[in-house]
Amino acid sequence: MSANDPSKHEGLRRGNADYQWSDLDAEAYFNHYYGEPHPDDDTVVECAVEALKEAAPLGRELDIVDVGTGANLIPLFCALPRATSLTVWEYARSGIAWLRAELTSDVMRPQWQHFWTLTCRAYGREYLLAENPMPALRAKTKIEQGSIFDLPERRWDAATMFFCAESITQLQDEFEAACAAFARCVKPGGTLAAAFLAHSAGYIVKGSPFPALPLSVESVVCAFIPHADKVHAKSIGIVEQQIRSGYSGLVFLTAIAR
Repeated sequence: MSANDPSKHEGLRRGNADYQWSDLDAEAYFNHYYGEPHPDDDTVVECAVEALKEAAPLGRELDIVDVGTGANLIPLFCALPRATSLTVWEYARSGIAWLRAELTSDVMRPQWQHFWTLTCRAYGREYLLAENPMPALRAKTKIEQGSIFDLPERRWDAATMFFCAESITQLQDEFEAACAAFARCVKPGGTLAAAFLAHSAGYIVKGSPFPALPLSVESVVCAFIPHADKVHAKSIGIVEQQIRSGYSGLVFLTAIAR
């Protein structure tokens, strides 16, 4: 079913299967959300790095997955210094094609240079990180096509998820199922780190609408408490007006897989 005529479904909340995800224009998504870095994005980087620096077991590299990566290298940058391997778990073919093309180049876009500089600063000098992360990113990254609902259980040491579970459906039960699948994909004791759009009613990419579930700090915590320990979430820059089209702030969550 196409998402191009939402008037036909006015008043109905639509689920993940109601959208043609491979129609999402990945380059347009990148330009809209990361073409001009926002201070809130910088804070997300700092939060993710803080969580991954402390991820157990300390002192060794981890097998890390990022779920629903899409047109975004930020979670991969944040994970790279702790990763022995990086798995991209992405559903949309358009997103997979974009990521493969992006990873082939050693020349980073200015936006990625900005976020990698922030990542290096957050990790600190003791990590001795390369000025250009792309060769290491290519060497460690494996892209797998798959739905968040089909994640294997207890496979990775740590997992990240930036703006996925709340941005694939308008249905509360699907959001909760996605969060549960994310929490279960990590081995017990492993770190979960995730960023969510706050108060989002959906987003538009190159004229096509896509869904979102409006969230708060409390609703994010409630989705994870049944599946993880040490669940903590905080708001980042939540304001009355929209930051970009589609949301008015962020929620960042950390937890320990059960």
